Amino acid sequence: MIAFRMTASLMTEPLSFARRAVARRGIALAAALVLAPVAAFVATGSAAAAASSAAATPAAVSVPGSSSMTYTLKASAKGFKINVDSHFDWMREGDAYRLVNSGRFTLFSFNFESSGVITPDGLQPARYQETRNKRVKAVTFDPEGKKITFSGGESEPLQAGTQDRMSVLVQLAAMGRKNPDVFASGKVVPFRVAGSSRTGMWRFRVAGTDTLDTPLGAVKAVHLVRERDEDDGQKVEVWLSADYDWMPVRVLSNESDGDYLDQVLSKFERK
Repeated sequence: MIAFRMTASLMTEPLSFARRAVARRGIALAAALVLAPVAAFVATGSAAAAASSAAATPAAVSVPGSSSMTYTLKASAKGFKINVDSHFDWMREGDAYRLVNSGRFTLFSFNFESSGVITPDGLQPARYQETRNKRVKAVTFDPEGKKITFSGGESEPLQAGTQDRMSVLVQLAAMGRKNPDVFASGKVVPFRVAGSSRTGMWRFRVAGTDTLDTPLGAVKAVHLVRERDEDDGQKVEVWLSADYDWMPVRVLSNESDGDYLDQVLSKFERK
């Protein structure tokens, strides 16, 4: 499921990068998922202690068990079209989690990672990393010092509940598992989300419930539309299904010039 200007972020970073890559090389389309994988458990120090001490508090969410997902990724950038697979692996062990989104196409590969701890309020990221080919950008979260630091050395105050571009997808799933009514039509679910260089407000507006035609058959899913403070001409939509632990079954990013990135679940395996 999924860095995307949003891969997604969650969801749109891959498409923006693809457009730049095509413009530079003329052939290499850099396409990635808004959903993104990881590579390392971070469950040490104060973060793990905080998760442990809060264990007696009634959980506000229901974080899903480990699973592995494959998505059919279709994209168009500057007229160049691709059709490949991307992979989204969600792993939890005790209070630790690891989330990895990866894919490869021609001269481009991507690997997005989020790792941290699970608290009664859901995911608490400790590190978020975006790797495109060999270029790495990392973000660290310091709950004790209430600070988030980006790879360029810049920092911001860390607000409670802040997610990264990958963890926000699983946090949405955890909310749906605990209380599906949070996704009643018309409701808005807000998050502060960290990318590779700054944070911003994301609001997921519930547009209703759709039945999607997927490689897994017909899937009933809640339709969310991401909104941000600034209008950059990019529309990102996410579909979550209770049949698949409320994980994303589709992520669609459309640019104002007609370019798009569409990812649809083709395989789901609980671990």
